[in-house]
Amino acid sequence: MPMLFSTYNMHYGVGADGKYDVMRIADTVAEADIVCLQEAVSGWPQNGHADQTAEIAGRLNRYSVYHGAMEADASTVEVDGRIANRRRSFGNAIVSRWPILWSRGVMLPKTRLADTFDLQRGYIEAVVAVPAGPLRVYSTHLSHVGPQQRLPQVAALMDAVNRAPATGGTWDTAAGETLMFQEPAPAVPTSAIVAGDFNFTPAHPEYSLVCGMPGKHGRLATAEHLSDAWAAAGNGEEGVNSFPHEGRIDHVFVTHDLAPRVKSARIGYGVEASDHWPVFVAFDL
Repeated sequence: MPMLFSTYNMHYGVGADGKYDVMRIADTVAEADIVCLQEAVSGWPQNGHADQTAEIAGRLNRYSVYHGAMEADASTVEVDGRIANRRRSFGNAIVSRWPILWSRGVMLPKTRLADTFDLQRGYIEAVVAVPAGPLRVYSTHLSHVGPQQRLPQVAALMDAVNRAPATGGTWDTAAGETLMFQEPAPAVPTSAIVAGDFNFTPAHPEYSLVCGMPGKHGRLATAEHLSDAWAAAGNGEEGVNSFPHEGRIDHVFVTHDLAPRVKSARIGYGVEASDHWPVFVAFDL
């Protein structure tokens, strides 16, 4: 079956033209069956405490899940003295044509920097009920600062991806006699797509942690590495941008069994809905 996948750093709805319009994000990825989003926000007063993921999913009539890696208070006290409890967050999302069977949000390693702005980073792990069979999907956004911050994040992410079948889903077996958790343990398929804004290009050392070191005849990938869907589609690793003038830093990585299923990959050049360009990958599952 054909499936169109996309990853898009949506820059919290602010486009390259400086205009705020979350619906442009939704319209840009409307044709995709599964979308990984980064820099989605929820609960910020600057945009009326909007849940951007819910807005996009509503526009497209899709299933969705959101995880705020950076999270803080946004509560207010009303004129009558009542507390309006609110939280503001910045993170990742998955929007899907098909049900999201289960998900979990996970924090990635972070080291405090003395004089440089950085954020708590994380990822969403989810299993989507794709008609061809359940599929693991990860949406992530790594530090923009440099390899010092990203290398531990890549190591943690790759460990989670590889250990997922042994870790299991968000519950194990049925609880039986209780009110909740009466259904069997959820599926944890071996096939996975790991996508997002990684803030590194194929020239960076982090890329080799994901896809293997370069060798005489290509990447020296082991069973614990992932394949780059862009390269699996027949494209060269370098020479293109997903973020203007910064190279290809938005990636769709796949487990090796999915690499032959990649039919094409493209970047949505010229789209002004964000400061990044969306990446689209077509699969034949």
